[in-house]
Amino acid sequence: MLDRTRAIAGCVAVVLLAVVLGAVATQGRERVALFVQAAAAVPTADLELVRNYAAQQCSIISGGDTCSEGDLMLAQRAANAYIGNSLTVDAVQRLASVLGADHIVILRIVTWDNEIAYRPERSLLLLGATSFLNTSLQLLITPLGLLFGLERKATVSLFATVFDSRGNVNFTTSVSADDSPLLSLLTADPVEAAKKAVDAALYQIVVTL
Repeated sequence: MLDRTRAIAGCVAVVLLAVVLGAVATQGRERVALFVQAAAAVPTADLELVRNYAAQQCSIISGGDTCSEGDLMLAQRAANAYIGNSLTVDAVQRLASVLGADHIVILRIVTWDNEIAYRPERSLLLLGATSFLNTSLQLLITPLGLLFGLERKATVSLFATVFDSRGNVNFTTSVSADDSPLLSLLTADPVEAAKKAVDAALYQIVVTL
């Protein structure tokens, strides 16, 4: 009976220690408020995907505590300060105070392109490689050569600004990323380009700060 009591007490002590260490670790982590906005024509569903991705990556890359989307919305209402094209020092201070944030990061998407281009050198490469075939086959392959020259490229650019809790601008950077895979005509995706741009911006921010 005594051994069982000691075992239970030992388990309780271990659990309490884990809770205390977890609380200390959480208190030591910086809290980041990350806003993702679109200054370009971005589909609503795609913007939501980018926001969720950015929040996850911010927590992973920075090792800090990232405010949830719900917290951000409620804080803007409570502080009467909304993230837009202009933001005063006082508004940043109010937001940081309501959120308990050490830094406020704004990622503003300024370019969201998904364009189709024609690269004649790719068509000529295929047509040249099939030049030894007879005329009938060349006539059949010619349309494929023209199609082979088509390329879709998704490009996303964003501008990042980092404020501290006092409303000072600590860091700014601009990032541009492309998504142009092998079968780009079918698979190029601006969301993938945006994810690359978000990663690049967050790594710059973490290294700088």
